[in-house]
Amino acid sequence: MKTYLSPLGFDTSHIISLIVRCGIERGDRICLIRPEFGKDARADRAIDAVREMSQKISGDISVDVLRVDNRNIESMILALLDEIRASTPPFHPDGSLIVNLSGGPREVLVALTTATLILAPHIHQCAIFSDIERETEIYNPPRLPFSIDERALQILADVAAHNPTSISEIARRVQISESTASRVCAKLASKELVHIQQEKQSRVVTLQFSGKIILKTGKRRLPGTLESNNLQAR
Repeated sequence: MKTYLSPLGFDTSHIISLIVRCGIERGDRICLIRPEFGKDARADRAIDAVREMSQKISGDISVDVLRVDNRNIESMILALLDEIRASTPPFHPDGSLIVNLSGGPREVLVALTTATLILAPHIHQCAIFSDIERETEIYNPPRLPFSIDERALQILADVAAHNPTSISEIARRVQISESTASRVCAKLASKELVHIQQEKQSRVVTLQFSGKIILKTGKRRLPGTLESNNLQAR
């Protein structure tokens, strides 16, 4: 079952564009996020418009409204974390969640963006609606580990500098064995920081979005401590 999680103000363009782009069918669910406090007649009409649209497609599509405490950012984030977890495995084994980071009140959108980054591995896809182009862009949210060790960060930086590159070339430049380079790259790939693909006789390593972000933050784990230092990423 596919779930769309989206803020909603008075404009339904962003959620309708997303549904047209990704498709919806019987048994799917739309969860609209609205502030708990503050009345908005235009938003109520927008909710009715989304419900009417879904019913034209299938009577078995559910449209729920999640009211979040817009007076407290922490409360909003926690409520949205609960919603994300409830809509995805393991709590919902067949759940596939698409988060729409567009529209609605700004404070709700900030809370949803924060919750999305925290639970990114649970989320199938994210979407952003361009007010200028009037089109929806789909992307995969970055999966960010809290830290990686010095060797892994060194290899990640090498991949970035020579992207794409092969494992044998990484080993030669970093001056480590090919087996060590292969093991570290496999670990980076498991965290979705790089992608490894077999091409003829070589395994080609390509830097991913999450890897680029790790290099931008420039954090490494120090032995025996939880503190982090800055490392200039090239």
